[in-house]
Amino acid sequence: ALIKTPIELEKFRDLAKQAAEIVVQNMKREVDFSDAPEEFRDPLMDTLMEDPVLLPSGKIMDRDTIIRHLLNSSTDPFSRQPLSEDMLQPAPELKERIQVWKREKLKKQSS
Repeated sequence: ALIKTPIELEKFRDLAKQAAEIVVQNMKREVDFSDAPEEFRDPLMDTLMEDPVLLPSGKIMDRDTIIRHLLNSSTDPFSRQPLSEDMLQPAPELKERIQVWKREKLKKQSS
C-alpha cells in the first residue's frame, strides 16, 4: 500500500516536526571547542585531542589521528623515522588537563 491515508500523512508530518525539533535542541546543546588551547589540539588535524600520545620524536598527537596515519605509512609524520603503534606513549597528564578543560567548558555553557 503505497498510497497513505490522511491520518498516516499527518502522523508522518508530526514525526518530521519532532525530528526537526530534536535537531534544533541538539545543536543548542553542542559545545564549541574551537577555542581550545593550542597544546590541546592535534597538530595534523587541528582538532581537540581525546587521547594524546607522545611520539618518539617528542611530538604529541591524538591517538586516532596517528593510528589513521600509520595505516598508510609506518613513519613518524614529523621526522619520517620508522614508527609503529607500540612506540606510542600515552600522555595521561595532558589527557586529564584536556578533560578538565572540557568539563569546565560544558559547565559554563549549561549555566
